[in-house]
Amino acid sequence: MFAKKLMLAAAALMLLSIPVFGSAALSGESAAAQEPSAGERSITVTGYGVSYGSPDIARVGLGVESSNADVQVALEETNTRLDAVLAALREAGVADADIQTNYFSIYQDYYGGSPEGRGEPTYRVSSSVNVRVRDTAQVGVLIASAVDAGANIVSFVEFNIADRAALESDARALAITDARTRADEIAAALGLTVGEPLRVVEGADAGFLGENYGRGGAGGASASPIEQGVLSVHMAITITYAAQ
Repeated sequence: MFAKKLMLAAAALMLLSIPVFGSAALSGESAAAQEPSAGERSITVTGYGVSYGSPDIARVGLGVESSNADVQVALEETNTRLDAVLAALREAGVADADIQTNYFSIYQDYYGGSPEGRGEPTYRVSSSVNVRVRDTAQVGVLIASAVDAGANIVSFVEFNIADRAALESDARALAITDARTRADEIAAALGLTVGEPLRVVEGADAGFLGENYGRGGAGGASASPIEQGVLSVHMAITITYAAQ
């Protein structure tokens, strides 16, 4: 009986000692977890790259505007002249798939008056098309042909590159190199070294598009000098590097 009581007392003492030991252990683990590890340090930078290429495709806005006191006459004149313009474009080799109507308008104007009834009204009818030109050297010739056929609106000339994948790859590689250079400079200033990339985000910006605006008169037009220049493709790469 005495031995049984002794064993119970010993067991009670062991149970009382367990919470104290366990609390100390948990406290020690929490303190260790609050210490930041070297892997948590990082440097985030954005690198930029740009590559250049010659345009190989163009878009041109061509149209016709006519005015008359009779709206039907103005409409018929515009349609007739635009049909002639389209025929000239097709004769020059422009495919139907590369011609798209983008604007049509009938506008009532008043000479020396207002819409309230003062002055003699006239109607202006405008219609224009976007033309995709696949031989950029022919842009000036096509514009001249369209003007000869009756076009009196040239709303824009826009050059582009049909397939920009190669230029994007070059710009991307330059952006990655630039990002690493920036990270190395920052790390050196802080007494750190750059580790492996942890996160990469790509951004892209379309190259500039040269545009020329103007209006021309019909009849006897010569090919205008059109300068294609070069286009640029921009890439931005944001990279987060581990830092040590």
